[in-house]
Amino acid sequence: MNSKAREYNSKNCNKIKKRLSLKYFFSFIVITFFLLFQFFIIKPLYADEDKKSVPRKYIDTVAVSAIVEDFNSDRILWEKNSDEIVYPASITKIMTAIIVLENTDDLHEIVKISKNAKGRNFSSIYFRINDRITVEDLLKAALISSNNNATIALAEHVSGNEKDFVKLMNQKAKEIGALNTNFENTNGLDSDNPGHRSTAKDLIKIAKYCMSDSKFREIVSLKEANIYINDEEIIIKNTNSLLDGDFIKGIKTGYTNNAGFCLMTYSEKENIEIICAIMGSSLYGRNYDTLRLINWIYDNYEYKKIISKEEAIVSAKASDMNSNLNFDLFPEKDISILFNDSEDNIYFDFDINHNITFPVSENKSYGELSVFLNGHRIEKLNLYSNNKINSPKIEITYFESTYEKLIEYLLIFTLSFYFSAFAFIIIKNLIRLKSN
Repeated sequence: MNSKAREYNSKNCNKIKKRLSLKYFFSFIVITFFLLFQFFIIKPLYADEDKKSVPRKYIDTVAVSAIVEDFNSDRILWEKNSDEIVYPASITKIMTAIIVLENTDDLHEIVKISKNAKGRNFSSIYFRINDRITVEDLLKAALISSNNNATIALAEHVSGNEKDFVKLMNQKAKEIGALNTNFENTNGLDSDNPGHRSTAKDLIKIAKYCMSDSKFREIVSLKEANIYINDEEIIIKNTNSLLDGDFIKGIKTGYTNNAGFCLMTYSEKENIEIICAIMGSSLYGRNYDTLRLINWIYDNYEYKKIISKEEAIVSAKASDMNSNLNFDLFPEKDISILFNDSEDNIYFDFDINHNITFPVSENKSYGELSVFLNGHRIEKLNLYSNNKINSPKIEITYFESTYEKLIEYLLIFTLSFYFSAFAFIIIKNLIRLKSN
């Protein structure tokens, strides 16, 4: 090999080494950045090993709006901007589903896909005109795989067109108490519907109402399902990855550019049922927000029975002309609440009837009990006696009878003595006057 060739090869090797060095350098930078990101940013978010030590004020979400409620009451356990107006995205479909369920007698009825409902429309399933599918399978497509055209087909089946169906949705929202909600379509796509709005608090009300329907609850809890289009089986998977957890039982994901990533979740663990709405989060943030809030609730709250209908809670006094008597009052029902030992305070206020007379009845209220949690009244109960009580009988014993007779004789003797003495003095004075 001549000297020029050697020189050329040497230069080539140097260039290759430089390129490799730059490549390794940039790879090192990328890997280092990734590790630092993992350690300093992601790790702390999941590092709540002792969640009971995390005060409420340090719990936050990626989401711009969020709320967690006790499913069995209207009690808010945690919230952030829950009254802020947001885009509901595909969480809209839960209202669509409940309207269909309440207005359909036969879920196995066949629906033919119309021109308006054909196509994909940002969904995984492609519908063709005249495709045949049952109402129930359309519900599954809408709630499980979040199919946008399935809701249009359902609306047309119930109301003839989507516009009239949306009127039913808004009417139902008002009935439920979701007064800050306005629906403009059945699927939540909002690029052409800027007035399609709601709040996290309203969506919680709607979700709780929907979950009272057993078929709705069944569908939203499915990780996957088999549906049939023209008798051809299709397997659909739930867009909610949190259903893999044992205590997550539904209900709906959502996403649009305007709404961000959203998630409505129903959870049940250790007899505690909670419902959580995450609005305007990120792709991974919605799951993180949901789990962090739910786990914080489970770690800091527990059900406590604060009132038992079997235990007397206060006493009252009954009386008549001859006697009076204190008797116990019992609350009309048991009360158990989700209680946070480090934050919650409970006190009772009693309003007991005065001038209670005999007989005391079992089915009559003799007062009221108000239960206050953190300064807000959460219950008002009637108070009853658990026994019928007549006026106490006065029994006279032999000893009491003899004693009273003795007192009577003594009184007669005393009166007779004073009368005799008085008469004697008068007679004596009369005799003295005659003698004078």
